[in-house]
Amino acid sequence: MNKILANAVSLGLLALSLSACGAAKENSNLQTTAGESSAEEKNQELTDAGSPIDKLDVCIGPSPETMDPQLNSTLDGGTMIMHCFEGLLKYGEDGKVLPAMAESWEASKDGLSWTFHLRDGLKWSDGQELSAEDFVYSFRRLADQKTAAPYSYDMLNMVAGYEEATKGNPEALQVEAPDKKTFIVHLSTPLSYYEKIAAFVSLVPLRKDILEKNGESWSINASSYISNGAYQMSEFVDGDYIALKKNPYYYDADKVSVNELIFHLVDDDNSAYNAYQEGSLDVTSRIPSEEMASLRNTEDFKTYPMLGTSGMVFNTEKAPFDNPKVRKAFALAIDKKYIAENIFEGYRTPASTFVCEGITDPADGSSFVEKTLQDYGTPFHPDDYEKDLEEAKKLMAEAGYPNGEGFPKVKYLNNAGGANNTISEYLQSAFKELGVELEIDTQEWKVVSATQHVGDFQLTRFAWVYDYNEPSQLLNVFRSKDRNNYGRYSNESYDKLMQEAMAESDGEKRSKILHEAEQILLEDLPMAPMVFSKDNYLVRPNLKGMQHLETGNTYFMYCTRTE
Repeated sequence: MNKILANAVSLGLLALSLSACGAAKENSNLQTTAGESSAEEKNQELTDAGSPIDKLDVCIGPSPETMDPQLNSTLDGGTMIMHCFEGLLKYGEDGKVLPAMAESWEASKDGLSWTFHLRDGLKWSDGQELSAEDFVYSFRRLADQKTAAPYSYDMLNMVAGYEEATKGNPEALQVEAPDKKTFIVHLSTPLSYYEKIAAFVSLVPLRKDILEKNGESWSINASSYISNGAYQMSEFVDGDYIALKKNPYYYDADKVSVNELIFHLVDDDNSAYNAYQEGSLDVTSRIPSEEMASLRNTEDFKTYPMLGTSGMVFNTEKAPFDNPKVRKAFALAIDKKYIAENIFEGYRTPASTFVCEGITDPADGSSFVEKTLQDYGTPFHPDDYEKDLEEAKKLMAEAGYPNGEGFPKVKYLNNAGGANNTISEYLQSAFKELGVELEIDTQEWKVVSATQHVGDFQLTRFAWVYDYNEPSQLLNVFRSKDRNNYGRYSNESYDKLMQEAMAESDGEKRSKILHEAEQILLEDLPMAPMVFSKDNYLVRPNLKGMQHLETGNTYFMYCTRTE
């Protein structure tokens, strides 16, 4: 997920994927998966003894672009939404897929139909009954191009009828509700890891009557923000805070130990850090980079693994970055090890591939990155920056810009906060080695995001946190039609490989296809990878039960306090 707004097992045969999230059994023509109760309880239990919390104050970022689950494309916005809405399935702390609105699910043996069985007695936060038809409406709204949902293609392109649905006929999307408790998704091609997609926040149910009555304003007013998850919105003060109160109609309300959850909307790391120091915040992920070293050994400071790749996107439609040699030169001129060790104080690792550390390989569940480095290679040498810089200068000369002669002044679009300013300043000095002058265009996040989506930039920051543990989750971004392909990169061979990967169920074959696709990216470099992510938080030592997912999202609803 951008700025984000991502978990896994070996992605081989369908049965393997299914058995990863629960006990599998067969009947005449179905493979059935129900989440193991022990796994669910493990992820939802109050992990340490403690008392329920009346009010919890947290800060994970600025005002979200939107609180509409289908329009959101950011990590922090997704976390806020996940506390209000819940889909068919959800991700557990260990990366497994768990039951949510659906208590069990099954895939046909041919992998083309997935059936989800909803829990008894599900209700919305206003007390109205929730039914499978609410999922039908939501899925078709996501497919409707009038919605302009950034994750429409990623989450629905494998569903039968999607292409027709995007042409003004959302009813063509092949999803159905044969009864109030049964929801069926028909795929156009088998997809062994579909359950991971079904857990994504864009696919939560929505209330048709509420959205039609309130239009676009439905998600910014507490009175119309009718939800089905652990919380309901009680107040939204843009630029200040979002207040959530416990939803009494949530099926698992007894396990929700925080009565009121306040998301403080802060775009400045120093402001958030000062608020934490003063005691007005219980949790913050907004930490000034210059404070990292002093906080490293305190009991408040927590580091969590996270599936994410950060870097810089090129606008491949605009000169001079329509030239692959120029893109490669800029990518090689970046000292990834310096950024990881000096700017991030060792809380990041250098990225020499697109797919990040922690992602498993479809062939055997091993590290996808390690297989890339051992069997396929990369143009980057994080431990030998001088070698990369020498190659970068050579490429600039081959592109017609020896020592930067004749190269235009270029602009880097970025938002303030975190290490972004420091990285911007570093990039200025790095590109001077190529004889290039870099101008920094710093805007608030909402402006940056909107500008990226319309492609009105030359260079811009890239931060992707995986929505689930699957190599294609990032690789899909660089398909020609993907809405998150801000740089407008297009390569027919790449698109073809990614389509083949989606349809391939054999793990070994799928692995080979995905590695070949990544090699195209490492040659064309529509994005310059810099570092792989980790997540840092300041958390009150007496706060227990916070659940951080490898997707970068955090559940606060199960927190308790100890004396």
